[in-house]
Amino acid sequence: MKNLNYKQQGFSLIELMIASLVGLLLSLATTQIFLAQFQLYKASNSQDLIQSTENAIANILTPVVRSSGFIGCGTITSALTNLNAGGSIPLGTMGTSPTMIKGYSGGTANYTITSNAANSSAGTDWSPTLDSTLVGNAQKGSDVLVVFGSSPGSAPLSITTINSGSTTFVVQSATGAGIASGSYGAVSDCAKTIIFLVTGITGNTISHSSGGSALQNASSAFPINFLVGSQFILLQQTAFFVGQGQGGQSALMRATLVNGAWTVQPIVPGVEVMKVQYGIGSNGAITQYVDATAVTNWAQVYAVRLGFLIAGQPGSGSVSTEKFTVLNTQITVPADNRLRHVFEMTIHLRNSIS
Repeated sequence: MKNLNYKQQGFSLIELMIASLVGLLLSLATTQIFLAQFQLYKASNSQDLIQSTENAIANILTPVVRSSGFIGCGTITSALTNLNAGGSIPLGTMGTSPTMIKGYSGGTANYTITSNAANSSAGTDWSPTLDSTLVGNAQKGSDVLVVFGSSPGSAPLSITTINSGSTTFVVQSATGAGIASGSYGAVSDCAKTIIFLVTGITGNTISHSSGGSALQNASSAFPINFLVGSQFILLQQTAFFVGQGQGGQSALMRATLVNGAWTVQPIVPGVEVMKVQYGIGSNGAITQYVDATAVTNWAQVYAVRLGFLIAGQPGSGSVSTEKFTVLNTQITVPADNRLRHVFEMTIHLRNSIS
């Protein structure tokens, strides 16, 4: 019987080490490609998200801000309010004329923001001091813009029955007009206008009874006489600012004044800063854009320039600290690996010339 000797075949230790190294290098390259593609995917998604955010801001703010001051055929400078004192401006109080716009500056000096900061509880963080009814809703550093005019989507309604000494009047049709108790409105005959609180509506009959609280009607009768054919206009006072929204995320907020109290709603998430400049001048001509502290006559504001700092998704940007300039204010952001973009827009106020 032959003795067969077989030579063992296989890989040497060096060959195994080289193969393992090649495998690791291939795995590393694959991982890097995956991470790069994932980063690109997140950046692309964030860019789309930021673009959608910019479109939402423009679509929501433009019609409201542009229509500020609209009260039918009357003018806001000749209007009077029938409301008790103690309420939020620019709506105004008994015997005074309202203004179409009012702003509060959160400061123009360079500052640093933190992700999803808490709302400020100090009205003195703004100049002029923030209206007390809005304190606690906005984040420090961002500006606050308040506008007053017709309710979005509303139209003047013809009055068919009115007696200024009564607590009610009748419009031709209130169907679908969105009128509700707690809303604000105006009656105008083009020469004179009175602003008041709607205290009830039944069919086409609108009530305006008196009340004792701030921004309720000081008198159940109008101090001005109106005739059939005058107009009723549904009004709304709206504030825009950046605040802490759902889940603690910073968002652009919209607040509307209903029955003397603000109803606050987050409308665009991911907005970290809002800055506002006001185009001022005379006779409708803008000579300069300034912040709220430099406006001495709000009736001479003819346009509003707004700037926003918008943040994308986590993991879509740089891990280093960055600086952004929003309407001449330099803002340092946290190193939280988010893509960010500055969006600016200018809205001309169509009712600024009375």
